[in-house]
Amino acid sequence: MDINDIKKEWNATIMGVFKAFIGLCERHGLTYYCCAGTAIGAVRHHGIIPWDDDIDVIMPRPDYDRLLEIGQHADLGDYELITPYGDDTYPLYFSKLADKRTTLVEDSRIPCVTGLYIDIFPLDATDDDVEEAKRLKRKYTKIINRLNAISTHNSFFEYISLLAKPAEWGRFAVKTAAFFARRRLRRALIGQMDAISHKYGYASARNVQVYTGSYGMREVFPKEWLGKGAAFTFEGVTVRLPEQYDTYLRHFFGDYMQLPPVEQRTGKHSRFYINLSRRETLAEVMTKVKTR
Repeated sequence: MDINDIKKEWNATIMGVFKAFIGLCERHGLTYYCCAGTAIGAVRHHGIIPWDDDIDVIMPRPDYDRLLEIGQHADLGDYELITPYGDDTYPLYFSKLADKRTTLVEDSRIPCVTGLYIDIFPLDATDDDVEEAKRLKRKYTKIINRLNAISTHNSFFEYISLLAKPAEWGRFAVKTAAFFARRRLRRALIGQMDAISHKYGYASARNVQVYTGSYGMREVFPKEWLGKGAAFTFEGVTVRLPEQYDTYLRHFFGDYMQLPPVEQRTGKHSRFYINLSRRETLAEVMTKVKTR
């Protein structure tokens, strides 16, 4: 589904989630930083990039783990914390804060229902040796790919077709194993990611990285860039960016103040089904989709 027709309502909803997240962090003394397009939006547009469709933040691992503990017990009102530990259909390792009054299914092949959300990425300590940190990133990415393989439900034809491509044989093997023990395999993969994420102590680390980030080896960077944070206005709300935000953003994006070509000004996420009015079950969603 193209969200351009509902962009105003979409942005208002995810900003509501973001405000709830900021309030939660302030009440519990948790640190976060805007990242990726959200950080660019704060500096360049003082809000959501006009063609962007999500909000992303990073949290130092100690704060992130504390957030997950809080989410297990606190009453979050109209919002919920979605984590890989609470929903066996959830296909990701990082977490989301979502609006319980809305429905979102992003991929027809992944049977996971959430609400409109913000992404919360754990920021982990990593090795002082950048090359070793990058090796860990590559190892971690392989685990992420396996988690994606067991989370994606393909047709039988798509599944068998993997055998025609030697590069996909590993994915075929993982999906075959998942057919017999999906839940057990999923939990084992999450345990492997947990082990790497907690390998180094955050307080003494020189380097950090977002293992679940999508910018490859650029996800490894010095912790000192974060500092105490820099305040920016974002859609009328004060938000936090890394203290050395210019160095941080140039590391990822180069001249981030330069607008991209018009043809690249598009959202980057798929949206299979959206309901901004209420939360629906997967069965309700699939029934509606089939009768369209």
